[in-house]
Formats: sequence, structure tokens, C-alpha cells
Amino acid sequence: MKRKKVNSEKNGVQIASIVVGIIFLIMSIIFEVTLFTSNILPSKYFIASIIVFLIIIGISGFIILKKERKNVAYISSIIVNIIIITILIIVTGIINNTMNFLKNISIRYNTDTYYILANKNSTYETIEDIKYQELNVFKDLDDMSKVEAKIKEKLQGTINYHTNVAELFDNVVNDLSYIIIVNSGNYDAITGIDEDYENKVKIIASIDITTEVDMEAVNINTGKDPFVIYISGIDTRSNYMPSRSLSDVNIILAVNPKTKRLLMIHIPRDSYVYLHGIDTTLKDKLTHSGTVGGIELSKSTIEDLLQIKIPYYVRVNFNSVTRLVDAIGGITINSDVDYQFMCNANGCIINPGLNEVDGRCALGFARERKAYESGDRHRGENQEQVIEKIIEKVSKSSTILNNYSNILSSLEGTFETNINETDITNLIKMQIDDMATWKIEKSNITGTGAMMPTYCYPGRDLYVMNVDEQSINLAINKLNEVLEEN
Repeated sequence: MKRKKVNSEKNGVQIASIVVGIIFLIMSIIFEVTLFTSNILPSKYFIASIIVFLIIIGISGFIILKKERKNVAYISSIIVNIIIITILIIVTGIINNTMNFLKNISIRYNTDTYYILANKNSTYETIEDIKYQELNVFKDLDDMSKVEAKIKEKLQGTINYHTNVAELFDNVVNDLSYIIIVNSGNYDAITGIDEDYENKVKIIASIDITTEVDMEAVNINTGKDPFVIYISGIDTRSNYMPSRSLSDVNIILAVNPKTKRLLMIHIPRDSYVYLHGIDTTLKDKLTHSGTVGGIELSKSTIEDLLQIKIPYYVRVNFNSVTRLVDAIGGITINSDVDYQFMCNANGCIINPGLNEVDGRCALGFARERKAYESGDRHRGENQEQVIEKIIEKVSKSSTILNNYSNILSSLEGTFETNINETDITNLIKMQIDDMATWKIEKSNITGTGAMMPTYCYPGRDLYVMNVDEQSINLAINKLNEVLEEN
């Protein structure tokens, strides 16, 4: 009787080990298929992973199918398989989340926001108060048909189109009955020029126009071929990504996967340049290009300036810096001035030399310019340093493993790009394949300050930076050197 009980227990344990073994086999197949379709693992590692699983499956099968085995062998097999199954489920989930994230960033929507503005002291408070009033709408490069349709859904007044946005902004301040409609980028620009402007007007309502953007295919193998990325930082502090906004951060990255060289070029926001495709003899600040034509106009304007084709862009808002730095556990920045200063934006204290900073203070450091004699130029160098420190820390395997979920969550809704899923996975695969250290170099655009009229605001002189031709030529030569090196 006792022998039957022992045999029964042994058979039960053996059956359990068989069931767990089958689950392990199924999960191994699912994992390998997921790994293969993700295209992020180099062939040598993918083949190695298959061999490892075949060995484990062979050992498990050998233990399970041998009837003479003792319970301890079956139990050990069950425990080992359960541990591996759990790991496979977690890793498969991570890979799937990553691929879904990458697929989602390849789908881009443009959201153009238009503000309905009235004088601060006017009697207008709600959309009903202006239902039958005359509306003065700014029209630049935008297609206004959808905007007009949205306006007519809510309002029944006369629509007058204007091409001088500065005049509209002045009129609404000087006339209690005047109502204007401008895109959010132009509003950001005027509040940047006149810090008190938002106290002179009020936003009655806003109109959002969202359209899906057809992403053009870029035929570059990012794991092998050199390429250029334009990083544009926009002046908004929420998760919202309006299509028109000041391009306050303008950094070009030249990436050569063959030589592991990465060149960073900072172009100051106030650079006085011709806006691409604008038929005028009047230049403008580079930052205004984002309010006139969004990321595409900013990119095309820089292409003209540096005489180079830029296939990729990444557009981020300031929240992405705060959240990403916090997600990776902070960064160490170096203040190269011999005095302590407080970042005006958020009250962070920056000391001379090395500073351990969280996301809030990393952002404050990246945005600070009033603490420096060279102002915006020094701010650009700080922005480059923050990006460099983020790249250095994210490239460490321990940072990715320990903060993976937080990193993905931090990026949600804070950036947009035309780099597609395949381009990104090729980069990941390349880096995993050799785990090489990148050499980061810099070549910045410089110039001298001046007060000049601009395309967007021709009636007033604004601070601009007349770019130094020698610094442009040096940047162009460095670009070509990095991209053409084998």
C-alpha cells in the first residue's frame, strides 16, 4: 500500500514536471519569435539564445522522461522551469511594450492650436459673448480652411484675415472691442518678446485642429550609414505638443555608426537667418521659424544654413528633460563659471564645478541664460551638456535595466519624431552588437548681438544674433568630416 502511495506521488510529480515542461517549451517558442520579430538582437546573440534554450529543453526532457528518476529530480526541474518561465514572461512583456512604443511614435499627428484673444479689460468672458463679433484672424503659411470651419461652428461674426501678426497683437491691447485669433506659436512668441503681454489680454477660447501626418520613408540603414538628426526643443511645459511653437533649442547631431563619432552643433535660438522658402529680404530669429511653419520650416532653414540634408528630427518639450532625467536617477552636470547662481526659472542653486541634479534642476540649468555674460550662447552649451550627460547615462546597461519602465513612461507624450521603428531597432542592434563607446564632439555656431527688425515683427527691433560666417564654415567642415569618415 505504501509502495503504491509512493508510486502515485512520483507519478503526480512526474506529470507536473511534464506540464511545466510543456509550458516552458511554449513560452520559449513565444519568446524566440518575439525576439526575432523585434529585430533588436544581433544574429550571433539570437542564435546563442536558441542554443541555450535547446540545451535546457533537452535536459528537462531527459529528466522528465526517465521513469527511474527520484522526486527530487522532477521537483528541481519544475522549480528551474518555473523560474525561467517567469523570466521569459517578464522579458517578453518588456520587448512587446518597447515595440508598441516604437510603433506608436511612428504615427504622428499635427495639432494646431489657435487662441481667441480679447483685451484684458474688455467685457468678453466666454465664447457666447463674442458670438456675433468681428473676428480678426492671422493667416501666414497655415491652411485656414479647417480653422474657418471650426470658427463657423461656434461663432457667427465676420472673419477678416490679416498677414501682420504684430499689428493684431497691438490692436487687441489698444481696443476693448477688438478680437483676434492667432496660433499658439505666435502667442508664445509675443509673450517672449513682451513678458507682460499675457497680463494685457485674455484667452476667451481655443480651437484645436488635428491631422495625421504622412511620414516620408528615409532610406538609411542607421546601424551602418552616417546620418543627421535635428533636435528641436519647444517652449511648452506641459505634455501638449502644439505644431507651432518657438524652437528654443536647436541642436544638430551628426552620427557615424562606423566610427562611433557623434558631433553636436548648437545653433542659438536668436540666430538671424533667412527662413526657408519665405520670399522676403528680411531675416528673422531661428526660433520664430517654429511659429511660422513648425518643425519642417525650422529643419529646412537649418539645412539652408549648414548646406546639408537633415533626414531625421526629434522634437521635444521641456517636460521630457525633467521626466527623463528623473527616470534615469539624475545626472551630474559641470558648471564652468566660478560663482554660484540660482536658476531663475525654478530656484535651483548651481554651484561651481560638479553638481548632482534631478530633472527639475537639470531643466533649470539647461534653460538658464541670465546668469551668464554670453547669455543664450552659454545656455546652448549647457543644453548640449545636459543631452550629453543623458546619452552617457542611458547608454549604460545598468541604467536601462534598472529604470527601463520609468524611461519609457517618461517619454510618453513629451516628444515626436520621424525616426521610424526600423531605424531605431537598427541603432539598438548595432549598439548591442559591439557595445562601443561613442566619441562626442562639438562645433557651435557663434555670432554678435544686434537689434534688428524681423520677418514676423517688421515694425519693431528685436534682439538677434548675427551669425559668424567662420563658425558656420567650421561647423560645415566638421559635419562633412564626421559623416564621410569610414
